[in-house]
Amino acid sequence: MGEQIEFPKNYTVYMAEVMNALQKGNIVTAIDYMKKAYRIKKEDSLNILLVSSLLQVGDNEEALLLADSKPDFYEADEKRLLIYVEVLIENNQILKAEKYINEQLTNTLAKYSESWIRLADQLNELKELQEKNRQKEEEKLLRNLFSLPSLNTLEQFSRMKDIYKLTNPHLIQLAEQLLVNPYIHPFNRATLFSLLTERGMDRQIKYLWFGESKDINPINTLSIEESPTAARLFEELDAVLSKNPSLYQLAENELKTLLLMLYPFEKDSIVCGEERLWIEAIIQTLELTEETQINDENTKLLDIARRIKKIREELLRFEGQ
Repeated sequence: MGEQIEFPKNYTVYMAEVMNALQKGNIVTAIDYMKKAYRIKKEDSLNILLVSSLLQVGDNEEALLLADSKPDFYEADEKRLLIYVEVLIENNQILKAEKYINEQLTNTLAKYSESWIRLADQLNELKELQEKNRQKEEEKLLRNLFSLPSLNTLEQFSRMKDIYKLTNPHLIQLAEQLLVNPYIHPFNRATLFSLLTERGMDRQIKYLWFGESKDINPINTLSIEESPTAARLFEELDAVLSKNPSLYQLAENELKTLLLMLYPFEKDSIVCGEERLWIEAIIQTLELTEETQINDENTKLLDIARRIKKIREELLRFEGQ
């Protein structure tokens, strides 16, 4: 069967049913008839009646959808605006509700000051509740993140996304423990420290780097993505392997791995001017062609290749976890 066709005269019938249901205190039935009438005529008066009724029964999202369809209507009258702001509060639209409330509290022509004060109190209670819930959730995340050393590598990687949800005090608290923990994967240490730099944290902190505890301040360090050393290496990689896409991809992945392992001390490990040697050593360690074999006489290149081998050994220590 096709969709039922509503005739204009039905609007009067439905509104009569609305009044009848409201007189009997049956608001759910009244809302059902209001919706039917509203589909025929989207009258302003019916909109606000339906919004108020939906708010009364807790259908807050639908009430907001209807109210948002007629913003000028609600903003044009202070009493209607009170209803709209209440709908916003019930839908956790805090910033928007706060804007209207602050405007009316400073409006000397406002007629319903007590109602605006009541809504302001209601909004503050909601904000306090949300803050308490946020703190509880963050404390739970922090406890879970403190347990990272007991997890295997894949589980650590999966949980690391939660560090971005932490506020700075909790992030520092976490970093002070994890950055010196030998059971934290080096990639995760690098990611955590990089986030400290992105947030501009000014605090001397210890960092476990290849078994050595080193002091470093995030505010004096760039993030992984902003590292000049990394930029120079990738420029060199382009120059050497731009015409060899398959080898380029392998070398690029290897370079990214090495930089993560060396971060945040990559600039101390890779001396400016030696980028070509590092790229050549990376290519050699991939053992793809005879041309990339290192001559024992090239002591600098041989030394870099040994350092790359050491970095790989450190990484392999976590692969079995």
